[in-house]
Amino acid sequence: MTEIVKGGVVVLKSGGPAMTVQEVGSYTGYGITNGAKCIWFDKDKKYEDIFDLEVLKAIDLDE
Repeated sequence: MTEIVKGGVVVLKSGGPAMTVQEVGSYTGYGITNGAKCIWFDKDKKYEDIFDLEVLKAIDLDE
């Protein structure tokens, strides 16, 4: 299984767009102690959010 790391690509286990991991760490202000800040684009609009690592799955775009 691929590890979730800064600069890696992930998706939600439930589906959705590919997202780039900007940071991995503790986001206690959001109630998440083991999370990842992710960014993604929809057309030309940039989005970002923080997700618990348990809901993310790392993917390998080279496969």
